[in-house]
Amino acid sequence: MRGNTLRLRLTRSEVDQIGEGEAVTEATQFPGGLTLQYSLVPGEIRNAELATSPEGQAIRVEVPAEMATEWATSQTQVGFSGETPFAVGPLEILIEKDFTCITPREGEEELDTFPNPNAVNG
Repeated sequence: MRGNTLRLRLTRSEVDQIGEGEAVTEATQFPGGLTLQYSLVPGEIRNAELATSPEGQAIRVEVPAEMATEWATSQTQVGFSGETPFAVGPLEILIEKDFTCITPREGEEELDTFPNPNAVNG
């Protein structure tokens, strides 16, 4: 998250779910018991839509199912909407595949990531 931009990085399994027309839901736990939950849902719509809970603790992003399937099965398309995020009001959303880091980071779990296309094979 940065300013009014939300970037969702999905693992291989989550991308497969989206490609099969299934929703993906994830949650982040904060100290004090607060939870921020997001759902990415393929639907029968023309443009991305955003809904939030009245308390601001849940975000539901619905995207066109056809576009989601094309992205999920593409070997070359990284971002769900290319370089232009979805604009849903003042918030921009970028949905992309999660790649393995080129430089490993301590504590970073990369078990279900996509191979990084910029990595040099030795």
